[in-house]
Amino acid sequence: MSLNRGEMLCWTGHLIHLDRPSIEEIYLEDISHPLSQLCRYSGGTVRFYSVAQHSLNCYRLCREFQFDEKAQLYLLLHDASEAYLSDVPTPVKKLLPDYLEIESGLMDVIYKRFNLDTPNRSDLAIINRIDAQMLAYEIPNLIPNLDGIQPNISLMDIELDFKERDHDKIRKEFEDTVKLLSKHL
Repeated sequence: MSLNRGEMLCWTGHLIHLDRPSIEEIYLEDISHPLSQLCRYSGGTVRFYSVAQHSLNCYRLCREFQFDEKAQLYLLLHDASEAYLSDVPTPVKKLLPDYLEIESGLMDVIYKRFNLDTPNRSDLAIINRIDAQMLAYEIPNLIPNLDGIQPNISLMDIELDFKERDHDKIRKEFEDTVKLLSKHL
């Protein structure tokens, strides 16, 4: 099989055109499987901690703040493009304007696939707030050498999951939660 520019073969065996993705090319398994095996922070953690696990923790924190199911699904899917584009560290993303454009277009299609509109300013504020606050929980649990840059955020007494877990269980939990939330929209 020969792939053309912008085409990528996914976990399920389907193709996605990264330069012009369509809703029909987005499969939950093509998101959940890679995210459950992709380590956050470029692997610079004391134990394996996947992007899917991070997304589930963001969803839990969003739920704890009593945001609605739409916001919860946004948080669960906020890093879904990384299933196709990998987890590029934010400082690197900022140096790659073409990457940001591809990521944005892909996220719009992913959100539509799961019954969400492109996030508006209010939605983006919630996504960015929860994602930033998750750092305050992740750093002491996963990257103890970064104590000096610990975000100045009051932490809630909430049960989040930072244990190393089997990727198949994380994948299934991610899929089940996406299905449950998207049914309600």
